[in-house]
Amino acid sequence: MRDRRMLTVFALMLASFLTAVDVTIVDTAMPRIVGSLGGFSMLTWLVSAYMLTSTATMPVYGKLADIIGRKRTFTIGAVIFVIGSALCGAAPSMEALILFRALQGLGAGAMQPTVQTILGDIFSPAERAKVQGWFSAVWGFSALAGPLVGGLMVDYLTWRYLFYINLPLGALALFMVWRYFDERVQRRKARVDYLGAVTLTGGMTLLLLVLLTGGSQLPWGSPQILGMAGGAAVLLLLFLWTQGRALDPILPLRLFRIPVIGWGNLSSLMVGGVMYGTSVYLPIWAQGVQGYSATRSGASLLWLSIGWPLAAVLGSRLIVRMGVRPSALLGLGLNVAGSAALVALARTMAEIPEVLLALVTFVIGAGMGFSTLAFILGIQSSVDWAQRGVATASFQFIRTLGGMIWVSAMGGVMNLDLLGRLQRIPGVAARTAAEAGQWANRLLDPAQRAALGPELQAAMQEALADALRNVHLVMLLAAVLSLAAALLLPNLRFAPEKAPQASTAD
Repeated sequence: MRDRRMLTVFALMLASFLTAVDVTIVDTAMPRIVGSLGGFSMLTWLVSAYMLTSTATMPVYGKLADIIGRKRTFTIGAVIFVIGSALCGAAPSMEALILFRALQGLGAGAMQPTVQTILGDIFSPAERAKVQGWFSAVWGFSALAGPLVGGLMVDYLTWRYLFYINLPLGALALFMVWRYFDERVQRRKARVDYLGAVTLTGGMTLLLLVLLTGGSQLPWGSPQILGMAGGAAVLLLLFLWTQGRALDPILPLRLFRIPVIGWGNLSSLMVGGVMYGTSVYLPIWAQGVQGYSATRSGASLLWLSIGWPLAAVLGSRLIVRMGVRPSALLGLGLNVAGSAALVALARTMAEIPEVLLALVTFVIGAGMGFSTLAFILGIQSSVDWAQRGVATASFQFIRTLGGMIWVSAMGGVMNLDLLGRLQRIPGVAARTAAEAGQWANRLLDPAQRAALGPELQAAMQEALADALRNVHLVMLLAAVLSLAAALLLPNLRFAPEKAPQASTAD
């Protein structure tokens, strides 16, 4: 029995690695893909299309796992993911590749939450804490390995193998789940909430499109953005209305009345801003203000992916001994400290030692490791089998959604502030946020930065530093709000091989 569980865990780790690494594996291959297929203007959609479909569909798949079982839901996702990967490898154009990346995301949206749900099913709470630490290490390793593996494949094979490699590995993971995972589905009568599924998926797709394209590819006040925002509002309001009336809602709102789930998800909505904000805006500061190369800034950011799994392993022991709340508060406190340090660093134009920047990102990564583990264990242990799938999916969905919302807000703050500062610099013609962004791009390209001249370069670096300091202040606000929400989180203490006992005394 133990051997079967370990083989199941290996299969789930493999599946997690595939879905996680596919977010970053195309990063280093993008120039070759463009060289092969063209479509430079659509480059960012290679990542965005995958994130869009995987995020928008997570709650629907989570509910499906509670209705038809984890194994069948995982199978649906794995088959879609593998088919999407095969089509990506054979894509004849950039448009087709983006479409097939979206199909890949549809599969990943089922696999990611189902993997976590299966772990909640086959392990006791105390065991689950240790296993989740291993899976955090897989996620950290995926972030490290993605660009490296992508670069090696592009250099020695072809970019198409970035996707073809998923075929045998995805098939192996699927075979092992069917062979070694012994599932006992709790049969129950369920009425599929089709209206809820359609309105949620449609509303979230439009909302994510607004967040992904607003202020970057389309102006915030453009008819397209306003139309998508209005459509998202209508569909999501209709979704909330249906959930209060459906006999078996796709996302039971009563789940959020459970304190661990309600406060945990609210905190995750905020902490997503720290996670995504660090990854998006720290490299801009490192390269544009500090003058780091892409490799140097990337090396500093890698410490985030190292701190996360190490903290998750330590956090698993802390949770077993003291419960989920101390680990969550410790992690979120580290996030506040790391975000505050970024604000302080952004105040100086002097060159920052790489070791100091690495230390800050390590602290933020450790904070994510402690808090994420605590949240997911607390949420899974607060519900029974029939609701564990949708509860797990809602956590992952809300954290990602929060990250996109906060990053979008940070981008708006940076663009508006940067525009005003650049307009005061002689020789800089920037009348719109888009034009300000084009001037900022010159600081990120070493050749263009050198052509600016010493005085203009220094003035623009100072303007970018001031704008990014406000971004870091927004990130600090997100970190503080996440910590404030977690202060209301009840503690769950785990005893080996026993169900968790809720305690609100501390």
